[in-house]
Amino acid sequence: MYKIKLVAVLTMNLVAALQANAATVTLSPANIQSFTQISATGSPVTIKTSDTSLGAGFTTVWGSSVTGVNSADNGTTGLGLDWSGFDTFSLNIANDNEHSWSFSVSVFDGTTTVTSAGQLLPNNSVANLFSVDITSLTLTAIDSVFVTVSANLPINGNDRTAEYTINTVPVPAAAWLFGSALGLLGWLRRHSA
Repeated sequence: MYKIKLVAVLTMNLVAALQANAATVTLSPANIQSFTQISATGSPVTIKTSDTSLGAGFTTVWGSSVTGVNSADNGTTGLGLDWSGFDTFSLNIANDNEHSWSFSVSVFDGTTTVTSAGQLLPNNSVANLFSVDITSLTLTAIDSVFVTVSANLPINGNDRTAEYTINTVPVPAAAWLFGSALGLLGWLRRHSA
């Protein structure tokens, strides 16, 4: 009876792990910390202001004469990553500025770019999940990942400086469920002999 209960728990953990968001991939903190400005409108300058345990903080500044809708793409190129087996890419972004800014996340495979829905993030420094479906890409040749920050400048009369943090997405619960299921399987195997 005890082994039947153990097998039931094992099965429930495996099923939960498979049903959870196990097909999502993110970048490593080191990849995020290597982000630089890839392209832009309005000639801004982007600098990395800090490294965090999960990513990095950035500031993008446009000149005092820049007006209208402008954007900056900040990311990393030449990755050569193989994301076979994944269907979604995700990053966390927090707006650290006193005004709202728009953000989106894009992935490029050397031929095709897919981009998440844009989100206007308030000035609350709270991590917001950005996800993009990557199934239309050649998953064995992921070249670039970048975050676009944009606004109709100047914001509130004079703000032309975006301050934000980009972080990796922590390991989903599915990984922990799957790991515990494997641990139970090993324990069951050892104690059944």
